[in-house]
Amino acid sequence: MKAARIRWFLIVLLSGAAHLTPAQLLDRLALDSVKTYRDLEKAMREPDKVYRLDLSGQKLRELPPEVLQLKHLNALDLGRNRLKELPEGFGELVYMQELILHRNKFRSVPQGICSMRRLKRLDLSRNVIEGLPACMGALKELVSLDLWSNELNEVPEEVAGMGSLRFLDLRLIQFNEDEMEHISSLFPQAKIEFSAPCNCGY
Repeated sequence: MKAARIRWFLIVLLSGAAHLTPAQLLDRLALDSVKTYRDLEKAMREPDKVYRLDLSGQKLRELPPEVLQLKHLNALDLGRNRLKELPEGFGELVYMQELILHRNKFRSVPQGICSMRRLKRLDLSRNVIEGLPACMGALKELVSLDLWSNELNEVPEEVAGMGSLRFLDLRLIQFNEDEMEHISSLFPQAKIEFSAPCNCGY
């Protein structure tokens, strides 16, 4: 009788623990195969299951605060919106590996991104970003950075810390030849896409 009671207690304990799903970093295969949530209301009904969220093309001017509650997020698409900034606390989504922010209205790299040390892909194309913060050098695992069609005029030396970078898109940004050579020297292992150099002075 006592043994049966112990077994029952262990079953209850283990079944309860099964519902305590800790936030985790998914590997590439798992991340490619998880469900993509495209409706935030549905996502909030089961937040512990949300690893990939797509809120692109929804004309968002602000990030819904509920997104910050999705602590498991590994991939987030906010492309084709009207965002100018991201809220305080965004950088606490520390499991983020893929972040898509193209075709918004960012004038600078949104706050919090430098805290996302597990980022592997970052798409900031088609914004109006004027410079990169030095803190981006902390993104040691970043492999792909898309800055196509921005207003970039400053690339600080510190960003060379992105040592895993293998692809950098800088097309439709006006750089002269000296600046292009300087950027190339910062990322010797990366394939860098430039447009033709301009005659502009720096």
